[in-house]
Amino acid sequence: MDDQSRLTYLARHYYELQGIRTAPWWLAIVAMLAGSKPAYSGTWIKDLLGTLVMFLMLFFSWLAGRYYRRRFGWLNPSWITLPKSLFYWSIVLCFFIWNIYALSFLHFFGNMPYWITILWISPLFNKENPPIRRIYFAMAGAVVIFFALFLQLNHWDGRIIDVIQCLVLLALGIADHLLLMSLCTPPREDADA
Repeated sequence: MDDQSRLTYLARHYYELQGIRTAPWWLAIVAMLAGSKPAYSGTWIKDLLGTLVMFLMLFFSWLAGRYYRRRFGWLNPSWITLPKSLFYWSIVLCFFIWNIYALSFLHFFGNMPYWITILWISPLFNKENPPIRRIYFAMAGAVVIFFALFLQLNHWDGRIIDVIQCLVLLALGIADHLLLMSLCTPPREDADA
């Protein structure tokens, strides 16, 4: 990637590549799902603890934003860009039609992991992304879809796929952060190879 395309890519996808901002959220969801009782128990201590965890996650996300601002600078926010790929939107439309059919006639409610995967896999279909980013999004999507199918076919607990989804999103956030670090610090010409 030459300097011009690297800078253009960074300007367009700067906030998308700030993966450490979302890391506390994925860890909190994994911790919540690892709890022993999925049902609401109604104790005020758990409610207070949940509220405290939410404020801690907001604080850690704010700290991560502050880190990115100090380390890499600030751009006018242009958050996540929608993919322009006709193939991606065809997949979304076909899956939406299938989901309506499955809910209406088959009474099947197990498509949520696939919906979430289709939503976050969109960088795979954006041709502006470097090949490495497209590859690790494709691999992550394949892992989540494989585990979702495996767990549904074996009638295992649905919380396991939620934990896998959050861990994969955490790994993608770290990978995006490393990609941002590598794109913001180009190799020096006088460095030893």
